[in-house]
Amino acid sequence: MATVSETSLPEDEIVDAVLADEVPAQEEPAPRRRFGFLKTAPAWLISTLFHVGVILILGLVTFAEPMKIVNVLSATATGEEGPEIEEFQIEQIDPGEMVEMEEFTEPVELTEALETSETLQIDVPMEVATVPMEMTDLASDMAPAAQTLQTLSSVMMTPTDSRSADMKKKLLREYGGSAASEAAVTEALKWLALHQAPNGGWTFQHNLVCNGQCGNPGEPKRAAAVNAATAMALLPFLGAGQTHYAGEFKNVVRAGLLFLVANGKKGTVRGLPVLDLSESAGNGMYSHGLAAIVLSEAYAMTEDPALAVPTQQAINFIVTAQCADGGWRYRPREASGGDTSVVGWQVMALKSAHMGHLIVPPQTINGSSLFLDKVQSNGGAMYGYQSPSTRVRPACTAAGLLCRMYLGWDKNHPGLQKGVKALVDIGVRKDNIYYDYYAAQVLRHVGGPEWDKFNTELRDWLVESQSQSGGSKGSWYFPNANNHTGPKEGGRLAATSFATMILEVYYRHMPLYAEQEDEDAFPL
Repeated sequence: MATVSETSLPEDEIVDAVLADEVPAQEEPAPRRRFGFLKTAPAWLISTLFHVGVILILGLVTFAEPMKIVNVLSATATGEEGPEIEEFQIEQIDPGEMVEMEEFTEPVELTEALETSETLQIDVPMEVATVPMEMTDLASDMAPAAQTLQTLSSVMMTPTDSRSADMKKKLLREYGGSAASEAAVTEALKWLALHQAPNGGWTFQHNLVCNGQCGNPGEPKRAAAVNAATAMALLPFLGAGQTHYAGEFKNVVRAGLLFLVANGKKGTVRGLPVLDLSESAGNGMYSHGLAAIVLSEAYAMTEDPALAVPTQQAINFIVTAQCADGGWRYRPREASGGDTSVVGWQVMALKSAHMGHLIVPPQTINGSSLFLDKVQSNGGAMYGYQSPSTRVRPACTAAGLLCRMYLGWDKNHPGLQKGVKALVDIGVRKDNIYYDYYAAQVLRHVGGPEWDKFNTELRDWLVESQSQSGGSKGSWYFPNANNHTGPKEGGRLAATSFATMILEVYYRHMPLYAEQEDEDAFPL
């Protein structure tokens, strides 16, 4: 910084001195002949000298802010093959930036059950290490509304407003919830909170946390899938309107979010920062998709700035992991292409990020639509796993239809209407809660008598089958399940997560077709 002597004059006085051809008497003035040349100099020369002097002074004391350049991924569609994305490669990660995961290899010795009041007591934004990243206005970055995520184009209010106390009561009445279903949700959240490990995470081997007070853990090989287990445990809290800012379980949610962010692997893909939450024990992108949904919903609900960068980086990882056919599989860019089950979780994560006004490239959305085109049959009413199916595959069809809804299909789309009829014909599956989870969302968004019938049966069955005693009180387990909640997969923790989210279906998301229903009811 330039120094100024004691005899230097303020800028205004310098101007007056030059124009008046004299210096105010702070010291003995110099002879007037020192400025005599100004009498004969032209006015333009005096003005020029003065402005040059001012510019030089300002230049010495001004500091310019460095420009920050942010790399934003761009992808381009290349016809029927799906979006073309540059090859995926994780650069070497600085070990100092990574947090070692606490392994659940031995039972955690607890003298008493974990109490939610003993977790972190912080009422300030989460302290998560972040790096600068500029967020652009999503409206200018998305593809046309008909080809993007349906949520914001059809609902004028914030989508997560449905989880506020007043709106929850309203939607519960309108869509078939009950006092008994809400009581079941509360008991389920208590069970989940009591099975949170001291490090903030969860494990599908939940008996390690409660010292065997309740049984039916998941497959031992899933014990290391702590990101997936933590995400599945957190989703019901967020669905009930609990955040790390507010709610009875805010400290539980805070500890879980901190665990996920710390447990992610930082890296770059062609200069784009990513947060990788995949894990082999959780079938790779299954774990990542679930964790990305959690981060996106938490950010959309709270707008906590500490979550903005890790959430965007988790979404970036989904973008870079997209397969050539537009889908997603266990590993990024898998040559065999995507499968409908993994795709469902990634689309839900992108939709949740869209709710939070994060960056979701339109090419990624268009690519997912191309994948669904690839695996659909019967005009979009049925969906296979990696190829079209000649018979109805319940879980794949329900997941595919829900993705179509979020990707812009109109309520009256023929494929959606035929698909809804197929789900109604299948009805509630007590051996497949994974299918029930997706089917409940599809039918709830469509509404009508079909939903009323389906909901009554599913709601009452879940309320009646919830455990009411011992260490398992508030949880669910389906011994005959043949999917992700069975004894060979996520066990009691996964079953409880799915059942709770089903009982939150009335208010977890705003109804997609609410405005359209109003228009149909009151035609011009």
